[in-house]
Amino acid sequence: MNLSPLVADRVWQEILSGINQIMANGAKPQIILIPELHLPLNRVSNIKNISKRHNVMIISGIDFLLHPSLPNRIRNRGILTLPNSWGDLSLRSTQLTSFYFGKSYFTYMEREMFANLKHGKSSEFSEGNMLIFQSADIGNFGLMICSDIFDIERILLYQGRIHHLFIISLNKDLNSYLHMAEALARMIYCNVVICNTGFYGGSIVISPYQDSNERTIYRYQGQRMQNSQVVDLPVNQLDIAQAFDFANDKKQAGIIFKASPPGYSKKNAL
Repeated sequence: MNLSPLVADRVWQEILSGINQIMANGAKPQIILIPELHLPLNRVSNIKNISKRHNVMIISGIDFLLHPSLPNRIRNRGILTLPNSWGDLSLRSTQLTSFYFGKSYFTYMEREMFANLKHGKSSEFSEGNMLIFQSADIGNFGLMICSDIFDIERILLYQGRIHHLFIISLNKDLNSYLHMAEALARMIYCNVVICNTGFYGGSIVISPYQDSNERTIYRYQGQRMQNSQVVDLPVNQLDIAQAFDFANDKKQAGIIFKASPPGYSKKNAL
């Protein structure tokens, strides 16, 4: 079910190459995203060490894994690593907190694959946790794995509570996801980042700016190309816009974002 050792090593080398390129540029990102299912199981400890060494939070998809106590139930999970000195890019962390999160709604292709595995019929293990992470520095953010982008309950939970939505994916249906990214940026009223595999392309970063030329911060179109990119996301100005009553004059208030959707209200994260 998992990646062959040869493919797993190639994927890992591409992950290392991408991280090294970013760090060599001196960009010093606060968060690194790695697509769904990309991190080989035997490299989880390595990604934790990289997170500590560079003092950067890493959100990465992990290869499929069997549930430890439920035979033939398969999980699609991601890991979030948080170094103890995160936020001060001049330091190197000595400790790390890691957190696993799972996919709720599996695709039909995943379910078909699980049902036809050589070692025996298996099925998906859905994880229903919907998580919000709070940060006074970079803003609050939520997480999704690929097809959970269509989870209406998750969208409702996140609306008014987050500044960023990070989505890791391994997805062929690029056009649908690109349209969803813009729709979610408007409905949830936040920055939306989709980190997709470079094999298919389709990564995108959108913020609900008023100016349509600024709205798409980054978009990667193409296939079978390794790709890494550092982007800046608005936080303070977006936070002000989220609390603004658009019945008032937004130009006079200096709001550079589109109006929040009807019925929108800023809420406490928890």
